Amino acid sequence: MANEIFTRSMCLLGKDNFNYIQEQVIAVFGLGGVGGTALEALARTGFKHFIIVDYDKVDPSNLNRQILYTYKDIGRLKVDVAQERLLSINPEVKVKKYCQKSQEFVFDKRVDFVVDAIDDVDGKIALQLKTRENNIESIMSLGMANRFNPNSVHLTTLNQTHTDPLAKKIRYMVKRNNLDPKEIAVVISDELPQKNEGKLYSSMMVPSSSGLTIASYIVERIIERRRKTL
Repeated sequence: MANEIFTRSMCLLGKDNFNYIQEQVIAVFGLGGVGGTALEALARTGFKHFIIVDYDKVDPSNLNRQILYTYKDIGRLKVDVAQERLLSINPEVKVKKYCQKSQEFVFDKRVDFVVDAIDDVDGKIALQLKTRENNIESIMSLGMANRFNPNSVHLTTLNQTHTDPLAKKIRYMVKRNNLDPKEIAVVISDELPQKNEGKLYSSMMVPSSSGLTIASYIVERIIERRRKTL
């Protein structure tokens, strides 16, 4: 059955590349609008090994943009729902779930790539420090709230960011922690955020665009790694 599910992925990527991505372990921090879409896209591409980290429960306000959840999931832990979702797509996936903040997570198992889809500045910096310490490649999502145009979302590095207030804060903290912004891959929206009296509003289009961009980047980077080993 698994081969039938992923026939089109295998034909698109090539059998050897597809088999390689199935061996990789992807850790996704933050299972909201960005992280949830990235996670589901990776699972539907054929990735089988996941670590998922989120301390939150599903709230009614999540349902307008977070692809993993439906009305019946309100009040449940996001990691529990996400695990069920992955298994409903592919019963062969292996998922380790952690209901905690990124600051509390310890990389004591193999991880091949990290998705930073959290919205806490301190958490993002802590995660960057941990990935560097453990020599794990990562991709960070920046601000996607108060925006509406998915066509403004794109991949870059932190030193090339502008427009986004969150990116400015992250750049400052990165330099304070002796990290190189040129080495931090990010997904950003060039759309100017709407001014909503300091409140964050969002629909599905922009966060999901970020999640899909992240998933695509991970596939490309992992296939590139395989080519370098040949």
